[in-house]
This record gives sequence, C-alpha cells and structure tokens, in this order.
Amino acid sequence: MSKKNKVTGSDNSFINLRDGAAGQVLLRLHANKLNAEGQGIGYYGKVARFTYSNQNVLDLMAEQLPDMKVGRITDVMTAYTKVLLGVLASGHAVRLGSLGCFYIAPVGIAANPGERLPLTVRFSPDGTLLDAVSKVEVSDSTVAAPGVDFGTITDVSRVAADGTLIAGGSVLIEGSGLCIGGKESGLWLAPATDDGRPSGTEAEWQKVSSFLYNFPRKLVFTLPADVAAGKYVFVLRTRYIGSSKYERKELLEGVSGAFTVRQP
Repeated sequence: MSKKNKVTGSDNSFINLRDGAAGQVLLRLHANKLNAEGQGIGYYGKVARFTYSNQNVLDLMAEQLPDMKVGRITDVMTAYTKVLLGVLASGHAVRLGSLGCFYIAPVGIAANPGERLPLTVRFSPDGTLLDAVSKVEVSDSTVAAPGVDFGTITDVSRVAADGTLIAGGSVLIEGSGLCIGGKESGLWLAPATDDGRPSGTEAEWQKVSSFLYNFPRKLVFTLPADVAAGKYVFVLRTRYIGSSKYERKELLEGVSGAFTVRQP
C-alpha cells in the first residue's frame, strides 16, 4: 500500500526550482600548468558533488506527488524518458519545462563543404535553472593533489537524496586518477571537521577494503557496515599512474567533499 499525504495546489508540473534552499559544493583547484607560451597561468576549478540516482529523483517526485502511487510515478518517468529519446532520435530539439532545451549539434570543424560532421546532444539552460544554480555556495576551495580528482560521489543504494551514504551500502565515485595501488595506498573514511577537512590520524580512519571496480575514472565499493554515523570525507592515496599501473615514487593523495554516513 502506498503512503499518501495531503498536498494542496499540486498541478503535477515541474518542481519550482526557486523554492529550493541554496546548496553547497566543494571546489577543487587544479594547476593550469601550460599556456601557449609554455608558462603556468593559475588554476582551473572542478566541482565535487553528489549525483542523484534515478531512485533519488523518484523519491523526491513521490514527495511532490503524494497522492500518486510510486509505481505510477515510475511508469511516468519511464514513458517521459522514452518520449524524449524518441524526439531527439528524430532529429528534433526538446524543451524540459522551465529548465532548458536539449538539442542536436555538430562536433568539430569541417575541412570542406562536403564533409559530414558527427553529431552530439547539448543542453541550453533557461533563466530559471541558471538562477537556481547561481544560489549554490562554494563551501570550500582547495588545491587538489596532482593526479587525484574526486568528481562525483553517488550512493547507488535506494536512499533519500540528501547527500547521505548508508553504512554497508554501495558507493560509486567518478573522477580521474582514482585507481588505487602501490605501497601505502588505499581509500579511507576520515572524520570531517566543520569546514570539511579530514581530522584525526590514519590510525583513527576506517579503510575501505571491498572494491567491485578499481579504475582510474571509477571506483565502486561497499562502505564498511560498522562505520559510526557522522560526517566524513574520503581520503584516497595511490602510487598508480592511470590504467598502466606504473607506480610513482611519490604517494599521491586526494580528499573528497564532506558527506554524512548513517546506519540503515
């Protein structure tokens, strides 16, 4: 039996992004080593953030549509996705409410008028979406260790979309330079300070040992089931260079953005 709550004035439209509270992201700065003259020109930034899974989105939609059964919402999401794919596959652009527009665009520059350029799909955001993103705050900005970059952290378990990981659950990390190997390497959960930095010593951290994937751009693993609830960061140390598994002399380290762990 589905759980239902009373909602007033729901018109089954897009969630109003302007009603959302401002979020936070962690900004990782990477040295921009070379320009055209071979000289360093500062840093470029990458955002570390959580990625909402389909289940996360479904949970949030169920909150917005409490009088609709979850199975029905799933059917609507599936049908909507098929319609969007069909429209794009037909060569047309498609607008997503007040969010923006997906459209087909060529890639590259043609060498001559007869050359056929490959096509890709791009997204053009509307003002409502741009306004919502402009309210996101940078919680911290740090220089990332060379070669290690935490891009996105996704809880692949079926949990609420609140930036929380579940002890004993599965986690996907995507980024670059993530492949773990060599002496003194590993992935740890370290208690986080209020400003999102690791605290304590390695002896107090909890090491992740169960990996399904250990690739340069993807890690999939199980969080230890006995990790205490609280605020943490991931600390990754490795000597590997890419997929070649050639070992560096120096140990590289990267630190993720802060997240919360809770028991199931």
